[in-house]
This record gives sequence, C-alpha cells and structure tokens, in this order.
Amino acid sequence: MVEIVFLGTGGGRFAMITQKAKTGGIRVLSEKVNMHIDPGPGALIYSLELGLDPQKINAILISHSHLDHTNDAGLLIEAMTRGGRIKRGILAAAHSVLNGNEVCDRAISTYHKQLPEKVINAKVGTKFKAGDLDIEVGKAVHADPDTIGFRFETRDAGAFGYLPDSEYFEGISDFYKGVRLLILSVLRPSGQPWKGHMTTDEAARIADEVKPETLVITHFGMLMLMKSPSRQAKIIEEKTSIPTIAAKYGMHIAMEEKIQTTEPKKQTDLSLFMGG
Repeated sequence: MVEIVFLGTGGGRFAMITQKAKTGGIRVLSEKVNMHIDPGPGALIYSLELGLDPQKINAILISHSHLDHTNDAGLLIEAMTRGGRIKRGILAAAHSVLNGNEVCDRAISTYHKQLPEKVINAKVGTKFKAGDLDIEVGKAVHADPDTIGFRFETRDAGAFGYLPDSEYFEGISDFYKGVRLLILSVLRPSGQPWKGHMTTDEAARIADEVKPETLVITHFGMLMLMKSPSRQAKIIEEKTSIPTIAAKYGMHIAMEEKIQTTEPKKQTDLSLFMGG
C-alpha cells in the first residue's frame, strides 16, 4: 500500500503569507519510503501536528525554487539526517533549487546539500529509485524554467503522478498516461487564468487526456479558496466524469486495490475568511 498525506493545500503568495490554507506539502508513505514533496512554510510544524515524525523521512523531492515549495527544506534535511549527524536519505530537487538559475536563487545552502546520502539534480528525463518507488522526472512550464513534475511507479499499487505549478502545454498529459492517481496544482478557478499556472479548466483538460481513476486538486491560491475548491472539483468531475477531490489539510489517500480517501478529523473553517 502507498499512502499520501496532505500537509497543506495552499499555494501562491497570499495563501502562503496568510496561511489561509496551509502550505506544508505532501508526504508519501510506503513500506520502504517516507518521502516529503515540496516542503513549503509549515512543513516541519504540520508534520508534527499530524503525528508524522520528520526524523523518519528518508527522501525529499522539490519541484522548483519558490518559497511555497522550498521554505522548510533545510529543516527537513536536518530532521532526515538527525541534525546533520548521519549522512542519510535522498534529496532530489530541480536544478534551480540546488544551483539557482537566471530567474531564481538556489533554495538550499551548500551546508544542507552536503548532509543527505544522495543528492539528485532532477531534470526532465531523470530516473531514480527511492526505496520501493521508481521515480521519473517530467516537464512543467512555470516562472522557474527548471520546474519539474514527478511520476511514481509503485511495486503493487500502480502509478501516481504529481504536477506542481504549470500552465498547460502540448504533450503535458503524455508523461502521466496510465497513472491511477493524478495530483494537480490548481492555483486558480475556472475563467481566471494566470501565466505559468493552472486553472480548473486546464485541470479538466489534463484529466480528460490522462483519464486517471482519481484526480486530486491542491495548491489553491486565494481566488481558488474564495470560489471553493470543492465546487471547482465538482466542475472538473462534471466535465470529465473522472472522480475529482479537492484536497484538505490532513487528508489521507490510500492506494490499494481501490483508491480510498480518508477525510481529516479536523477541517479548517473556510467561512472565517470567505464571509460565509
């Protein structure tokens, strides 16, 4: 079984700086993997809050060099390596995260890059193993030109994919064909496009092309939160007939013979800032 836990569903500047939706990223758990993907602000605290010991992490994946995906990376590297005392775990990150580029400064210090057992400069086409998962790196189109997505092949539960911030581009769906579960970062609601990001409309197009068993949308900006992610998920499902879920903080997804979702025990009351 593979289990996926959402330590946040927020994305973009204002969701991040207000924490109207938490921004801790995603944890992936299997028999041999305890992996954190895109450790944005709060990744450490929200791990502890949800009872996910950050010192058990053995892999960290980072898609691009923006704060809402990288802020707690150094903290989780220190946790993974027992405060830097044990050379342990895998860090696989976009080139910009490790080295910077013409748009973004690097997001991880030289000191922290020296702590993991293995560091992978993840570019399109890169393939590597983390425990019992086979991972491949795919293309994304975002403000950071080195942004990447990930495809995960499990031993018994099939494949799942994660696409971070990206606009739609020709061929985007080819990389994710055959996945049972697809996680898309959908910053904006239908009819509110923004270059380098995805709206509900593009998410529906990708879902219709990939045809996963289940689609999960996450990484919501403030406009998305005000329009209700659950309502936007319903729009996608009505367009595509693909079961679509808007992620919630603390939500668990188990990939077994069937894909099963467990709602978080305590949910944020969005009406506090939506005027409801």
